[in-house]
Amino acid sequence: MRDSTISKHLALILGFFGVSANLGGTIVSFLSGLLGFSKAKNYILDTLVCLVCTIFLATAFLYMCFKKKKYARFISIANIFSGFVSFPAMFIVTGNFICGFPFYIMIIPVYYGFSVTINKLKRWLPVLNYLLFLVMFILTFKAPFFPGRRLIPNLNWLENCVAFTAAYFFLFYVCYLVANQFMLQNQTLEESEKRYKELSSKDELTGLYNRRSLANRAELGFSCAIIYDIDYFKNINDTYGHQTGDKALQILSQIVLKYCSNEFELFRYGGEEFVILSRLPEDVTLELFQHVMHDVRMNFIIEGNPVTISAGIASFCKDYNRTLKIADENLYLAKTDGRNKIYMNGDEIRY
Repeated sequence: MRDSTISKHLALILGFFGVSANLGGTIVSFLSGLLGFSKAKNYILDTLVCLVCTIFLATAFLYMCFKKKKYARFISIANIFSGFVSFPAMFIVTGNFICGFPFYIMIIPVYYGFSVTINKLKRWLPVLNYLLFLVMFILTFKAPFFPGRRLIPNLNWLENCVAFTAAYFFLFYVCYLVANQFMLQNQTLEESEKRYKELSSKDELTGLYNRRSLANRAELGFSCAIIYDIDYFKNINDTYGHQTGDKALQILSQIVLKYCSNEFELFRYGGEEFVILSRLPEDVTLELFQHVMHDVRMNFIIEGNPVTISAGIASFCKDYNRTLKIADENLYLAKTDGRNKIYMNGDEIRY
């Protein structure tokens, strides 16, 4: 998944929580050991381990999220570091039931449950991490290898291992389901927003992009603007009805669309008016639109009668609105000069 807003939020949560948890562990380890509450002989080592983990995670967090903006990558780093480095390291120096190790490692399946869906982590990572934790969990009962560690009497290690396994995968699965459902809902919302934007930017009758889209696309730059409309369109509506008028708009759109591309874009401007933004050189634009006019003259037939269009063309000058105004003025000249004509910069273009 790309570094989306969801990945960003998850990365920030993991980062702030992870750094805060490690920093909190550093302070608690030092103070509880110093004051004798934890009864740990190696509390200085505990504190140093927590401090190193805090510094590493904080550095990765600041660099990946705030400098590079690589949120998805930080999520992977945070999960792998916490699951395979930070928590195992703290277990080595403090891990037993007294320090609460089997309970606070349950943070990790929560991390993985959300991250596997949102960040597409490898599915085997939580399983491998669980196996590592299971070994450490057994060592909690069986092997006091490290300074300050001691055996825990009167506890059945097998029963506790089973309970630990059930809790680990329950937390992982619940978080996975929540994250997966959230992703599905977010995907549905994004698709709905995309459809809404598309519908709001398109003319319902012709399927062409509308005036709003025209303004947005104009920002990309163009060389010429062409405004054309149907000659005597009011007569078509009055004589044959508005349904026939709508059909005329659709037929004309289909004729002109054959010539369109990303460099020669067609928009419905309003009523019977259409606009073409051309990014082609001026001479190429004129030649192409002359083919359009010829095609319209030969094939634009309504109720058995040929229908023509008139057009005004303007080279880009200073800004989009000024260019359209000049094109509209040229369209007016074409209309007043008998229609079925092309005018550009005040002169008729023969075709």
